[in-house]
Amino acid sequence: MSTKPENNTDASDEVIKERKRRILSIKTLVFLALSIALLVFLMRSIDLTATIATIANADPWLLLASCGAYLVSNLCKSVRYHVMLRDILVTPFQMFAITSYQNFFNQILPARTGELTLIYYLKKVGGASLSRGLHILVVTRIYDLIIVAVFFLASVLAFYGDAIRPGLLVIGGICLAISVASLFYLKWLVVFADRAFNATARLLRLDTSRLIVKIREKAEPVVREFSDYRTARQLPMLVLTSVAVWVVLYIFAYLTILAFRVDVGFVQAVVGNTGQVLANVLPVNSFGSFGTLEAGWAGGFMLVGMSSQDAITTAFGYHIVNFVASGIIAAGCYGVLALVKRRR
Repeated sequence: MSTKPENNTDASDEVIKERKRRILSIKTLVFLALSIALLVFLMRSIDLTATIATIANADPWLLLASCGAYLVSNLCKSVRYHVMLRDILVTPFQMFAITSYQNFFNQILPARTGELTLIYYLKKVGGASLSRGLHILVVTRIYDLIIVAVFFLASVLAFYGDAIRPGLLVIGGICLAISVASLFYLKWLVVFADRAFNATARLLRLDTSRLIVKIREKAEPVVREFSDYRTARQLPMLVLTSVAVWVVLYIFAYLTILAFRVDVGFVQAVVGNTGQVLANVLPVNSFGSFGTLEAGWAGGFMLVGMSSQDAITTAFGYHIVNFVASGIIAAGCYGVLALVKRRR
């Protein structure tokens, strides 16, 4: 597959225009209003003085350890991208920098538009086509959702144990098996879904409608990438790096909670953190993800027995650590690349 840089400027401009279109929209204003409402509700639900004191008195060594875990998660993500993009001209450190930029802009831009940073820089730095970048983004996000589902189901079974009814255990086991199987047959699931969609559209005589034609035009390059992508050789490393990403991210969340001196078990942290993960995956966040992330985190941890004060306080603390760590790492990568470029 050709990866020579062609029309980099036009393709990069297209990504920027798409990101601006998503940011400057009515939907973004709605999400901003939702975020403000959630922030007001959460802040009125806690003792703000106690929350500020908890964050101010956090354990500095555990905070440093949690930031280290965040750095390792970025490294695991960049290795995963490098495994999938071995044929493009991007060095390991450049890939790490691109990953760090993507994570940082996901922190600050609304409606998951920060994800487009990956496509933009893969095109700008390595000459990867837009469809190739989109394919990589879709694959990794699907793998992320499957891995999160596996961790969540396994941790729920471990946390609740005998309290779960046998019927729910069976359902959980089936979902777990489907999630694991999906990791190995993702390519064929995507191809099957595309063919099923096209067949349904023809059956309903909607295949010539403008909406269906537009959907197929957008989906075709991605489906073609899936069809051409040879996963057999890369699958073990892809699964391994995806698991590593989430193991480290759960450790990051766990260490952050401990840094704010809240007693929690690791399994409990995995179950509770899933609320934040789901809230962050859905494209409903506003600028900075404030409000939606805290609501998802607090809801998840309150379901596993954490008090509302501790759940909301650690949500704000986690968000601050997440934001600061991603910003420092992204800025550091930018500085290193700028220095290397200047010396050349």
